[in-house]
Amino acid sequence: MHRWLLIAALAVIASACSTSPEPDRLVFGVSGDRAAGTATAQEDAEMRRFLDAKLNQICTRGYDTVKVDTLAAEGGKQLVDEEARCQDYSFSLF
Repeated sequence: MHRWLLIAALAVIASACSTSPEPDRLVFGVSGDRAAGTATAQEDAEMRRFLDAKLNQICTRGYDTVKVDTLAAEGGKQLVDEEARCQDYSFSLF
């Protein structure tokens, strides 16, 4: 009797770990500002490193980029916005 109860409890725990959440609800954004008109390769690489550092603070197992936008802002600035989704956490015994 106890063995079947243990097997049932393990099955419930394993099924809870494999439930995937809605992917659209997991997309979030990070952004940084820079001077407008400075879209050189060096500026883009610096912004990429900046946004990557912000995303790595949030997503400890990595992330997938969904979209990157550059938006106009006031004062001769522009915002670079990156939408991302964290990699799934998965439970595996093997």
